[in-house]
Amino acid sequence: MRNGIRQRLLTAVPGITDVYEPHAADADSVKPYLVITQGEDSEESDWAGFRRIIEIWPVVDRTSFAEVDKLAKQIQSALDEQLLADPDTSEVFTCSYIGSNGADEVDTEWNAITRGLRFAVYAIQPVGLPELAVDDPWLEALAVWTEQQLGADWTVYRGLWPPGYTRPSVLWRIAGMETGEVAAAAIEVRMRFVGHVLGTSQTETNAALVLLPWKLQTSVKIPLDLADRRYLQVINPAADHKADALTGGQLSVTLKRKVARPADFAPLMAQIYSTGKLE
Repeated sequence: MRNGIRQRLLTAVPGITDVYEPHAADADSVKPYLVITQGEDSEESDWAGFRRIIEIWPVVDRTSFAEVDKLAKQIQSALDEQLLADPDTSEVFTCSYIGSNGADEVDTEWNAITRGLRFAVYAIQPVGLPELAVDDPWLEALAVWTEQQLGADWTVYRGLWPPGYTRPSVLWRIAGMETGEVAAAAIEVRMRFVGHVLGTSQTETNAALVLLPWKLQTSVKIPLDLADRRYLQVINPAADHKADALTGGQLSVTLKRKVARPADFAPLMAQIYSTGKLE
């Protein structure tokens, strides 16, 4: 993973002399250069993989903070929301900028100024594993409906992000399900879905976040099986523009449908009434 980040920085940040591990740089290293440090790992989710914190430290001569500012912007542009691959392991991952690590630091011994930039790195799950397969007719219906609304330029994924996912894209996943009784012969099934929207720009992302909830609300229902005239009713579509697109998901919607109660669900005989007497 770090080698993939290193290669990306070397090609995308002009003017740096090298990208070092923490122990490799010293006072004689030619500036400006970058240092990569690794933080903690955490289990993230089935759909987005695990999360690792890394820090990138641009190191420049102790002359002006403007050079640090310039490098910081170039580093963010090179890594933030970018899909990267490690050339050694073929591991695919995405970096998200989460802020600086405190104030700028001045090292008088090394005659250097530096600043820590923190990134969350998400390692995407491999595809093709049976235990990660998602095959649900309601999820498929929602994904197909979304493809029709957004058009051929968008890719709609089911259940989890695959390695090598493209932009613009939407991921729909199942977030919960509940059932309730509505009649002696029927039950109501509700499923809650969360959508993740990744455009090629923030403007494109925001446009999709406006379009999809509005289309869901005005559609009222979406097809589950047109041949059998079965539909899913739409409830409370919403968008949160501040939510993380990769891990949290900005869209939410509940779909519901009444289904027949299984024949063996009810007791064979509920009550017996009798009048008169038997002889």
